[in-house]
Amino acid sequence: MTPRPARRAPQRQRIRRLVVRMVRAANGALHRWACGPYESTLAVTALVVLATSLPVFVACAGFDLLFGGRVAASGESGSDALALLISGCAIAVVALALLRLCRFERRITERQSLTALVLGSFAAVFMIAVAHIATGAVEPTSVATAFAEAAATVTGTNSTSIAPADLGGGMLALRAAGQWLGGAAFIVVLVQVLPHLGVGGLDSDGGVATRSARRLAPRSAGTMGRLLLLYGALTVVIAVGYALAGMPLLQSGLHALTTASTGGFSTQAGSLGAYNSAAVEWVAIFGMAAGGVSLPLMFLAIRRRDPARFLRSYEFRLYVTLIVLAAASVALWTSGDFGLTHVRRSLFAVVSMISTTGFEAAQIVDLSTGSQAVLMVLMLVGGMSASMAGGFKVVRILTLVSYIGRELRRAVHPSLAERLHLGRSTISETTMSRIVGELLLAALLVIPAAIALGASGLDVTDALTYTVSALSNVGPALGAAGSSGHLAAVDWLGKVTAGLLMLGGRMSVTAAVVAISVAVHPVTNAMRHGYWRRRDEAVRMQ
Repeated sequence: MTPRPARRAPQRQRIRRLVVRMVRAANGALHRWACGPYESTLAVTALVVLATSLPVFVACAGFDLLFGGRVAASGESGSDALALLISGCAIAVVALALLRLCRFERRITERQSLTALVLGSFAAVFMIAVAHIATGAVEPTSVATAFAEAAATVTGTNSTSIAPADLGGGMLALRAAGQWLGGAAFIVVLVQVLPHLGVGGLDSDGGVATRSARRLAPRSAGTMGRLLLLYGALTVVIAVGYALAGMPLLQSGLHALTTASTGGFSTQAGSLGAYNSAAVEWVAIFGMAAGGVSLPLMFLAIRRRDPARFLRSYEFRLYVTLIVLAAASVALWTSGDFGLTHVRRSLFAVVSMISTTGFEAAQIVDLSTGSQAVLMVLMLVGGMSASMAGGFKVVRILTLVSYIGRELRRAVHPSLAERLHLGRSTISETTMSRIVGELLLAALLVIPAAIALGASGLDVTDALTYTVSALSNVGPALGAAGSSGHLAAVDWLGKVTAGLLMLGGRMSVTAAVVAISVAVHPVTNAMRHGYWRRRDEAVRMQ
């Protein structure tokens, strides 16, 4: 029997396979280059991140030369190009030379993976901070300001103390591209790191319970390739939407990068409200809401042409319900003409907060007190698991509600033996303990961080709300500083605190604490050995 000729793969499958092959090729090239005598996965991670400064800075320098004057409010073109080229080349050359001396360890522990995540994040912050200083966006002596601005870029937080008019075209492109690339790196974290924490990554028990956060391929590279392809396609769709809505072409591309990544950085001082366009705001609402949806869930629904998959997701139904109820509450509690514009602005504010994007169509401090309280709660909740949004995640809220219900039933029936259920799946006790631990660690950070921000120049309302906003990677907050003036109102201590909050919220507080424990382990170990040595000597002398 003559075998049937192989069918040609559709165009979308060829693109997906190309992305997967690129991910695997990059991984193979890295292992071939990093083959030195010193075995350190931590060093390799940090150096790889620093080496990416060359293509990123070169692309932003080229953008500045070609289009800088069209997007920069100052109208200057080419002012950032030379500084970006020099700084990018210098960082990349040093990083590649050191990377040649290192190699991956044969066995990587979970503790090392978390520490590598933290070191890689700080390497990216260092890279962006150097760009701010080199281009003159930040004074060389203002290291804390450069750190906070870089942290906002890497973590996708709409918080800045620099007016967009003071940035050249190259830096505007770098801020937007930095937030988008930070989102792409977060996809890698979703696949490789967060599953070990059970706090929102792929295949964690909490994610599988909602049928929303599952692996898409047997290998990690295949899953990352598919998610990155979806991430890029979503960015293109949003860019086209902005352009059709009347936004200038270059600005539509930059805003699409920060919308898909839920970063929220805008080239305009008044954010998207500066365009005063209903069409632009509707496109942003769609883009921000999509950024808060689980990427694997979205991929499977599109790939299998099954829109009903969204409705079958317990977590997605709650996510949409929260948006609808919160938008209705904000619209009813805020005075004004109850028309389409009022409803659109209320929905815009709600979606911006729950997706942790931070775009503004109007100042949130102008809303009623009840509306502001609703938006603060949405900041804490955040989007779905395995999404680009920050916050605590909807799935964790569902898991905690299930846990509290079980404990209340145990109070009435002490001998009750019951496993936690969410939807059609069971949540393990290990995952539950990790989620509770993540919540407690985040709660313990709020008070000292708010005290530090208060000591830096903010009042109580500003300090507390900005702490929550920075930890959830949102940016806008409440108080006398307005919606977006908090970072500019604090001194160096407040800027460092805000930057650390942004990083902790994006990486996971658990990962940050584990990395700190790894850093201080040699010191504590030496102190412990010294204590027992002195005690043994004292016993022998007796």
